[in-house]
Amino acid sequence: MINYDLFGKVSLPAVKNLRIPYMGSKNKISLQLFEKMLEIKPNAKYFYDLFGGGASMSFTALQLGLKVHYNEKQKSMVEFVDYIIKRIKNKEKGNYGLFPDDFYNFITKQEFKNLKNENSVKGQFARICYSFGNRGVTYAFGEIEKEKHLTHNIVMFCCEKSLAELNSLKNTNFILSEKKTWNERRLDFLSQIASYKREEDYLRILTNLINLQKLEELKKLEQLERLEAIKRFERFKTTSLDFQDVKIETPIDETIIYLDPPYRGTATYTENTIFQDVDNYFLNSPYDCFLSEYNAPFEPVLSINKRSLLSPTGHFKTAIEKLFYNRK
Repeated sequence: MINYDLFGKVSLPAVKNLRIPYMGSKNKISLQLFEKMLEIKPNAKYFYDLFGGGASMSFTALQLGLKVHYNEKQKSMVEFVDYIIKRIKNKEKGNYGLFPDDFYNFITKQEFKNLKNENSVKGQFARICYSFGNRGVTYAFGEIEKEKHLTHNIVMFCCEKSLAELNSLKNTNFILSEKKTWNERRLDFLSQIASYKREEDYLRILTNLINLQKLEELKKLEQLERLEAIKRFERFKTTSLDFQDVKIETPIDETIIYLDPPYRGTATYTENTIFQDVDNYFLNSPYDCFLSEYNAPFEPVLSINKRSLLSPTGHFKTAIEKLFYNRK
């Protein structure tokens, strides 16, 4: 049931930020998109996410009470989603969290090279947590691999040997955190970096620490750990098909079709998309379809300023995220 505020605008409940790190994720704007879609389709009960990607829209829809069909042509991603859901349903956990223990070991550049083309759950995990820009192709750390490996071991395993080596390498005096969980220790270590001050040669030391401050692989891993909050599994279906081949038989007045293909003129994804096929599907479907894009040749029903990392220089820029509706 959809609620409305005093001004007649759709009012949605707060949801948890659940997603798999992936290029083009809608996690920061998913509620804004659903507010507009449910304003137009207040009787919606079914949500088809035909380019599911990191599933942020699917997981948001699930929390809003919709029955969800998540589709992603990249089979390894669907298998990864299914694997996570199976572990949650069966209450399977390792010593460090949701995944088996070996997933929490640092993945080196050579190991990433071996895993990135592997059609396995571990291969998909490596592409998610250890690739640059969530593209699944280039190793994230390059020349700073050693420092990242040491900090990973310090945070994940409270490794005194790694701590001593990092302090010697960086001329620092970090200490092991006494926090209980590795994510609490991750935040504590970041706090140590942020507050680290030394009068002599401070700028040089600070420069040395910049490359350590993100702990990106652990941040992504923590985002995966949040998926333990997923519930209502009976309302969540997955397929790995071309978007045009997903069978849709639910009532038209109760169904939202959502299309979030790789955007024209931006970085390429693993799967190529023929934009003309997307446009034809969008225009000709008997169902109410919503399309997320920057530059689709239609009139948008919603525009959102969104900070983007798609700049070739790696710097932030602002992009206008647009939502299109095929019945306008």
